[in-house]
Amino acid sequence: MAESILIVNGATRINGNTDILVGKIIDGAKNTGLNPNLVELKNKNISNCIGCYTCLKKARCFFQDDMTEIRNFINESEVLIFASPLYWCGVTGLMKTFLDRLFFYYHPRNKDLISGEKAIIVTPMNQKNVDFESEVLVEFYKRLLDCLGVKIVEMFFFSDIMEKGAVLKKLEYLKQAYDIGTNLKDL
Repeated sequence: MAESILIVNGATRINGNTDILVGKIIDGAKNTGLNPNLVELKNKNISNCIGCYTCLKKARCFFQDDMTEIRNFINESEVLIFASPLYWCGVTGLMKTFLDRLFFYYHPRNKDLISGEKAIIVTPMNQKNVDFESEVLVEFYKRLLDCLGVKIVEMFFFSDIMEKGAVLKKLEYLKQAYDIGTNLKDL
């Protein structure tokens, strides 16, 4: 049973479709007694990785910013949920910056802090052809998380939603997001 869950929301819009879906996931989780931690990247100060390799050489990050706090959540989690709308075949810039900073865990001393955790990917998108439009994103997440020893247990794509709040008209998506939350207890 997953006791410690971290949701990383990489959406840039306030109260947009990703925020709404994440809210439903949290509601579902809370209904089963779980209380996920939520990190909204739009409210965090995370520096771009500069490729200095301090993390690889010394097992620490050169930057002291909000990633320090977020890494503490990651270290304590069993399940990581990455939520980001699909932007040009990938994640938002906020999420990409965050994911770049996960290179910290590539050092053998740090890898044990994340290896063995489970991941769920949540991706709202305005495209209809999910398989084609998400192909690059799926491969990106698989390669990145495999390098860190994190197992992707599920990827959810919510297609054909673009305008802010459009997901509210897709009741099946709201239910699916809620169900993601209620099923976390079984991971």
